Amino acid sequence: MKKTREFAGMSPNQERIMSILEYKKIEIITRKELISLIKEHTKVKDIFDLIEKLQKKKRLVSIKRGVYMIVPFSSVDKIWALDEYSILDYLLKENYYIGLYNAFNLHGFTEQIPNKMFVFNTKYSADKKILHYNFKFFKIKKEKLFGIFKNKYPYSDKERTIIDALEYPEYLGGLSEVIDRVKNVKYNKGKLINYATQYGSVKIIKLIGILTDSNKLFSLLKKKKALSYYTTIRKTRTKLLDKKWKLRLI
Repeated sequence: MKKTREFAGMSPNQERIMSILEYKKIEIITRKELISLIKEHTKVKDIFDLIEKLQKKKRLVSIKRGVYMIVPFSSVDKIWALDEYSILDYLLKENYYIGLYNAFNLHGFTEQIPNKMFVFNTKYSADKKILHYNFKFFKIKKEKLFGIFKNKYPYSDKERTIIDALEYPEYLGGLSEVIDRVKNVKYNKGKLINYATQYGSVKIIKLIGILTDSNKLFSLLKKKKALSYYTTIRKTRTKLLDKKWKLRLI
């Protein structure tokens, strides 16, 4: 029998395994589960060779060690049906939030749509591409997982997004661009000040101090003796020397 377009270039065993996976509507499978399924439904001698060949043909895509996404025959031009949010759930399960550029767009700081998903989590720090999806993972301590709200998936709220944007401005056009955009958007001043205190970074406290002119943050910096020296932030695309907050932007 002539092979259909979907099965072209695949061996009978490869066809069988992919058909079973699709019939069972399996989207993600562990290596152990896949090996068990192959043993149950085929008599193939080299199981690992079969798995490797399915990977080369982009029908199995590794999302982390020992875990594969299944790209079904029904997918058009091998574009995966799962969205990047579902992939995140499989990768991290918990202790993460989507932030930075994605949240910057969500909260109306910018209308530009990012082509990458920025994810803060307690496990990974890496750039990762899974099929046509691009991810940037930032590893942070568990105590810094705050300022999160559920928008079906966890996102940083507006005030936490400001904190992250000031911490990583290079992903948003530079510090000068971030500050200008924050100045033009409404946010909860009290919450932002509390977040800056909780975040604990002298640099961030000083930047939030300039934005809010908060007496609370000024007193905190005095207590930390952080007003006895200038904090210099480089490559900001602007020049600023603030004598009150002892902050130098160059």
